[in-house]
Amino acid sequence: MKSNHVRNRLRRLAARAGVEKRIHPHGLRHTYAVELDEEGFPLRDIRDLLGHANVSTTDTYLRGLGASSAVERTKTRT
Repeated sequence: MKSNHVRNRLRRLAARAGVEKRIHPHGLRHTYAVELDEEGFPLRDIRDLLGHANVSTTDTYLRGLGASSAVERTKTRT
């Protein structure tokens, strides 16, 4: 599946659901990772789910980014 197809499909689904803010695949990836972290999943498991080679990459990805700040960042980009 091509990335353009995923972005377009996601945009259509968001519109159909009445979501007015900008939704993008990478934002969903961030939200998924942050939610797992906040639920207490081990960093190594999150690393594996995201497909990172090193746990340090996952740690950098999550550092300083909580679910509420991820939502706020998305809101400011709409």
